[in-house]
Amino acid sequence: MRGAADRPGPVRRFAARFGATRLDAAFIAAAAAAFIASAMLIYGGPSSAYAVVSTDSGEWVFPLAEDREFVVEGALGLVVIRIEGGAVYFRESPCKNQLCVGAAPVSSPGQWSACLPSGVFIRVEGGAAEEDEFDALVR
Repeated sequence: MRGAADRPGPVRRFAARFGATRLDAAFIAAAAAAFIASAMLIYGGPSSAYAVVSTDSGEWVFPLAEDREFVVEGALGLVVIRIEGGAVYFRESPCKNQLCVGAAPVSSPGQWSACLPSGVFIRVEGGAAEEDEFDALVR
C-alpha cells in the first residue's frame, strides 16, 4: 500500500499525463507569470488624472503627473497656469480681484477652478475618483 509520501506531486502527474518535462513546466509557469505581470501593468491601476484647460480660443489637455507651467490667452490677456505635485492652479492672471490665483490647487477628478473675468476654466478628469469623499452631508 502506498502512502501520501509515495504519491507523485502535481508537476510529475502533469508530466506523466502530457509527456512534459520539468523545463516545459518551468516555461509554462514563466509565461503565466509574464502574462499576469503585463496585465497588472496595463490594467492594474487607475488611469492618471489630467487637467483640461478651456478658453474661448480652444481646449488643452495636460497630464498632472509631470510638472510644467504654461500660458494661455484669456479674454483679459495672458494667464499663467502651473502643474506641480499632481495639482493644477492659476499662478498669474490679469484680472483685478485675483481670486483665481488665491484659490486652492485642484487635483482630484471632478474638481475645477476658473478665472471668470478672463474666461479660463480648469477641470481635472481621468484617474479614479475618491470613493470615500463626501459630496454633501445633511443632518
